[in-house]
Amino acid sequence: MWLFISVHVLCTLFSSILATNPGFRLRITEDGLNYANQVAVDLVTKKVKTTKLPDQNGEGKNVKYSLSNLDIRNFQPPTSSITLASESDLQWKATNLALEIDGKFHYKYKKGFIKFSGGGSVNVKFSDISFSVGVNLGVDGSGKPTIKAGKCSCDSGPVKVKFRGGLSWIYNLFSGKVGKIIAGQFQSKMCGIIQNLIDKNAQESLSTIKVEVQLGEFLTLDYRLLAAPTVTSEYIEADLKGEIFWKSDKSEAPFAPPAMATITDNKKMVYITLSEYIFNTMTYQAHQHNILVFNLTSQNIKAKNDALNTTCTDICIGKLIPQIGKSFPNSKVELHMKSSKPPVTSITDGHLGVAAEGDIDLYARKPDKSLHYLFRIAGAGSIAVKLTMNETVIHGSVEDMKIKLNVSKSSIGPVNEKALQFLVDSAIKTTITPMLNDLGTKGFPMPSTDNLKLNQFDFKLLQNTMLIETNLKYIPEPTKTKSTVLKFVPRDRWKSINNV
Repeated sequence: MWLFISVHVLCTLFSSILATNPGFRLRITEDGLNYANQVAVDLVTKKVKTTKLPDQNGEGKNVKYSLSNLDIRNFQPPTSSITLASESDLQWKATNLALEIDGKFHYKYKKGFIKFSGGGSVNVKFSDISFSVGVNLGVDGSGKPTIKAGKCSCDSGPVKVKFRGGLSWIYNLFSGKVGKIIAGQFQSKMCGIIQNLIDKNAQESLSTIKVEVQLGEFLTLDYRLLAAPTVTSEYIEADLKGEIFWKSDKSEAPFAPPAMATITDNKKMVYITLSEYIFNTMTYQAHQHNILVFNLTSQNIKAKNDALNTTCTDICIGKLIPQIGKSFPNSKVELHMKSSKPPVTSITDGHLGVAAEGDIDLYARKPDKSLHYLFRIAGAGSIAVKLTMNETVIHGSVEDMKIKLNVSKSSIGPVNEKALQFLVDSAIKTTITPMLNDLGTKGFPMPSTDNLKLNQFDFKLLQNTMLIETNLKYIPEPTKTKSTVLKFVPRDRWKSINNV
């Protein structure tokens, strides 16, 4: 991991076809960069304190000397800032950095026939050190973010050299050179440390970011960057693909992302906007590949007084629709459900809803296991969804569900639709709703890295848009936790009619 926390999230944290609008947008504000700067200083401080300077050899008038065991001590972190430059560039500047270097020295003096040698310890104090490095943000061919260090410069103010041991007049022969040599070595090392952190550590970290997240067994969420992040005077912003594909078929959905709501403030570190497009591509792919099928049977209900019985002493479908009880006594009714259109997610101010249409075919399964068609219900429904989130996952639950039914293709004559509506409503309340809520607890994963978590977040629903306003929390040594990535119910539990 490295200094620019913000870039980790530019996943983190995406193109074959560029959409007019993205499905996912990420904005990092100046507050986010200020936080990144704090972490950057901590990381650089740790790196500098463990840096070793190479041994040095030199000579002055009549004297040769060597410096060894040069260790950096008493490092004073700088006053620094990461500023927004232009287009896709950042600038990291630091001033008022100070430190001491301790080491050993040895000398050999020779003038004519006079020869002698000695040594001792040396202390070098630096003050008013400053550095500046440019940072370029980009995107590679796979849609992953890239980062590269630009030109780096490092300067220092007065250098004080103090020797202990040996003859004081000897020091004057090479003390000036010692200060310049060590200053030059440190300045070179400092730029090397910073550029290495950017070009190696940061880039390696970014290369591990997944731009494609698997959702269950069959779907993938595409988080590719559509272009290099844009840098303005107030924030960095990145547009991501934000589309869900069938895992083995990357065909685009036949509709484009709508324009997302405009962010009106920059008070938080990070702003994440998710388009309803993401969810609509998910339901489109699920419908196109026949995932949205489900057989509701007595095994799903698991109740003592099963409403799907055709024969009972209290309330069941056999009494609500007498002709079923009469024609198929001591049997079980099954509801075979299948979407007829892709469900559509709509997000408006403060509300998220899903509209769905499907067919429900009712069958009677006799004690001998034979299956007999009864009638078809053309159903249309709407679901109001309540959303919550934690540091990495958005969770959903059913707040309200309404379904309207229209019976057609009946093999048993006219059907009491009110009784049928009561039956279906009860079955959905006791079976389908808990199933959807269980799916919602798995959650919808946010792009992130192991070292970053969302913190102090606010969640808003705006026109066509989910908006997450959040700060960041950096975790230097994260512990691995069990994945909460969204998982669909295995395919063998979504039986189609043909498999019955």
